[in-house]
This record gives sequence, structure tokens and C-alpha cells, in this order.
Amino acid sequence: MSPARRCICGKSRRFPLCDGHHASEGWSCAAGSPRAHERVFAAAPHDHNLAERLAHARGGAALHRLRGPVHTEELILLTDGAELGPLRQAAARVVAPVRRALLLGVDPALVQPALPDTVLVAVPEPPHPALLWSTVAAALDRPPPAAAPVPASSAPRLFLSHATADEPQLERAVAALRRLGLGVFLCADSIPGGARWWDRILAALRATDRFVLVLSAAAARSTWCAFETGTAMAIEKPVQIISLDGTPPPSYAAHLQAQDLRRHRALRPWLDPDDALIGALLAPIPASAPADDPPRPPGPPAGDPRDDRHPAAPPAEAAGD
Repeated sequence: MSPARRCICGKSRRFPLCDGHHASEGWSCAAGSPRAHERVFAAAPHDHNLAERLAHARGGAALHRLRGPVHTEELILLTDGAELGPLRQAAARVVAPVRRALLLGVDPALVQPALPDTVLVAVPEPPHPALLWSTVAAALDRPPPAAAPVPASSAPRLFLSHATADEPQLERAVAALRRLGLGVFLCADSIPGGARWWDRILAALRATDRFVLVLSAAAARSTWCAFETGTAMAIEKPVQIISLDGTPPPSYAAHLQAQDLRRHRALRPWLDPDDALIGALLAPIPASAPADDPPRPPGPPAGDPRDDRHPAAPPAEAAGD
């Protein structure tokens, strides 16, 4: 977890990181919270400034300034997806008849299972960090939508296609998504020993709500990443591409815009690599127009299915790329 906070007022000499210069605007991140808690604002540590400024402007309190059980008329969560698990734990000590979450560049469908009693408000990522304050303030002023019930079986499922060499970079992000209640298919741990791995992969592709190609130089060389991506496209699954190292999409996916994780982090230096990846995985993606006559998914590629792996790799790793 990075200790850095993002700048909300735009006056920091280290913008977009905070250096405390917002005190000249009449509010300070070192100020105490008022005793009346008609509204309580909660955010992850890198967005504590946002919670504190909202509390100052709206006559509420920032949750991280309060101790013990908290009672309030309304709890407002502010999240960009990073550290959502710890934020949920902090909010568990708040008793509030109304709970609202402003999702900053986060797909509501992906976090709804984690926040079942909360009204979710999607807030588009502003084109520049300096516009975050006005964007969030405008979202707060709009009447919130009605809360919709969450069916027990509605947890979205994600299929992560990746190179075996990149698995260590995915471990914390995958664990965080699973703690939020999301189903994540990862060949490395989602196929039991002795199972027909191709059957399991095809079943997971058919059942997934979102296909994610975790792109890298190794993944771009992988026959299996290409095959899984092509199959997902053939059966019209929403496809998201996240490039870990700046590798551009290969020819079979060149028509899709990729999220460059290095650029994502450069624009959000308050996030560590794991939190940046979690935020990218939770970002909304546009729906694709349905095809008139979708093609049938192909069979597995011919030749050695282990692609760039060691020939003695067990079945669970045979499709890990």
C-alpha cells in the first residue's frame, strides 16, 4: 500500500500528489472532524484528502478521523477500486440507514456483490486529475438512483488469459478480486489435477462475464493467449486488454484499445503496482455490438499445447498462457 495521497485542490507543488498546500484554501487534512455526523465520508488512504475536503465542505465527517462505532444519517464511500476490501472493513463499523458509493472509474456490476446494501453511483474518470473535485461534487448533488436487490448468484465472472511468467504480478490482484466476491478463472489454480483442461477452459470462457487479456511481451508470443482471446471474441464476450509492460495489442486484437498499466500508474502515482492493476481490472469497458451470425468457437490449436512452457509442465499449467 502506498502512503501517498492524491492532490484534490490542484495547488500542490508535487501535483498530482498532495503536499498539504490546500490549507491555504481554508481546509486542512490535519484538521479534526466536527461532532455532528449527519454525513460520513469514507475513502482509501490515498483518497483521504477527498473525504476530508467533502466533509469540510458539506458539514460532515471523514471516517478515518473517527474512532469506535459511528452512527450517521448517510455513509458515502469514495472508491476507485484500489483497497476496496479494507475500505469495506472500515465502513462495517458505521450504522447508517442510507449508504451510497461513488465509484470513480469503476464498473458498478463488478463491485455490486461486495456492496449489496449500497446505492452505487458511477462517476466517470475525469480527463484531468484537477477536475476530480468538481466531478465528485456534481455527482453528489444529483439525486441517487434507487438501490437494486442483488441476487445471490449474480457475482460476475472474469477469465484472465496470461503468460505463465506474469503470474507473480497477478497474485495479489486476483486475491483482492476474489475477496470482493468476484469469480476469477486463472488456469494456474482453477483447473484441478487430472481434469480435461481444454474442457475446463472452454466452459469457463462460455460462462465468463468479462474476458481479460493480460498482455506482456511473453503473452504476445503465446499461442494460447491468442487462442483464448480469439475464442472469447468468437462467442462475443466483452474483451478487456491490460498491458503490463507497454506491449501493444497483437494483430488479432489490434482493433481493441488496451489499457497501458505503466501509463495508468504514471497518471496515478499514489497507487502501487498491485493497486493500479486492481483498478484497471475493475474499470468499465464498453459493450460490443452483437454480431448477426456469431462464428462457432474453434477447437484447441494443433501441435504442442504447452506453447512456451517446459515440456514436463502439469495439466493445470498447460493452458496457463
